[in-house]
Amino acid sequence: MTRYWRLIKSLIKLRWRILPPQQKNVLLYFQTGADVIKPYFSRDEIQILDIRENEVNLAVALLCALDRDLSAQNYASRYINIVKPKLIITFIDNYPPFFQIKNKFPEIHTILIQNGARADPHDLFSKDGHQIHLGKNRVDDMLVLGSAIGSIYGKYTSGKITVIGSFKNNLVPINKTESRTLAYISTHRAGIPRTFIAPDSISTHPVTYGEIIDRREQTIIFLAKFCESHNLDLLIVGKDEDFVAENAYYSQLLKKFSWKLSSRRTSTSNYDKLDASEIVVFTSSTLGYESLARGNKTAGFLLDAEIIPIPSLKFGWPVNLTEDGKFWTNRYDEQRFEEILNYLLTVSDVDWEKIRSETIQEIISYDTNNSQFVEIVRSLRAEW
Repeated sequence: MTRYWRLIKSLIKLRWRILPPQQKNVLLYFQTGADVIKPYFSRDEIQILDIRENEVNLAVALLCALDRDLSAQNYASRYINIVKPKLIITFIDNYPPFFQIKNKFPEIHTILIQNGARADPHDLFSKDGHQIHLGKNRVDDMLVLGSAIGSIYGKYTSGKITVIGSFKNNLVPINKTESRTLAYISTHRAGIPRTFIAPDSISTHPVTYGEIIDRREQTIIFLAKFCESHNLDLLIVGKDEDFVAENAYYSQLLKKFSWKLSSRRTSTSNYDKLDASEIVVFTSSTLGYESLARGNKTAGFLLDAEIIPIPSLKFGWPVNLTEDGKFWTNRYDEQRFEEILNYLLTVSDVDWEKIRSETIQEIISYDTNNSQFVEIVRSLRAEW
């Protein structure tokens, strides 16, 4: 009975579309990324395929029922057959079925856009998925953060690899307006029990979410003290979409200190906060690498790598860097934190640009307004 009740509640929450989807030249595969991709196309050009149980097109669902195949893959195939797009784009770059579309629709151009820093190869493909379908995974273009991660994609999928950096990051012009601010990129997520076992930890030494959070909280308190002693304002760059909950969390953690929390109003609203800060600090976030791509003086304290022995949790993966560098460390060490932050406070802009660009050249890039993506679309439009 509980199972059927859950099914009924799920069906009630769905948005049902009665009319079949319209034919469009461009199809966005998943809702993710719609806010940043739509500005590149007119409303008459683009359609969104939502297969994450938020919206169901009744006409397509009925065709699937007639097929006796209600799988997401069949729903997507039926949807594509109706829309007849010339281009399919996705920001869900670790969804194996997307890499099979080209086999069924060889005439359609497919583009994968990397949506964030990946944890390891199996974050891109499941173990079974890439072993079974390795020879059949195909896309036309893979737009990735950096050449190093591009080589990982290339091991599992055939297609042209183009380094563009972060698509969202590239949309926001770099506008340096430094203030006496240290910005910490929040990793707060409400609702995850501290007893939860981190998926990346090994079975012989399971690491709880609480252990991870404790180390990050100690780091935040260290940063608050550092700001006090160096006359810096502490800004928490918000992550959680629930501003009230995130603010309450930091109010309890930092009740002895002065600080501010910036809300995450849109998917691109935090970049200006980073550009306006003298130093940016991150412990686990794509936004930290995006800050480096923007040229900001940024410290990477990749604490998880010390207690979870997986190379991909280290700073700069898949580039093989040292455990400690001018502006990063893979361990909890307050003396190293202080050395790194003092370095960032005193390093000249010229010297910083040299060490930054040399370090991240294979990790992440910055392509103003996604010029390479624009060129791909311009070339395709010429044939529509």
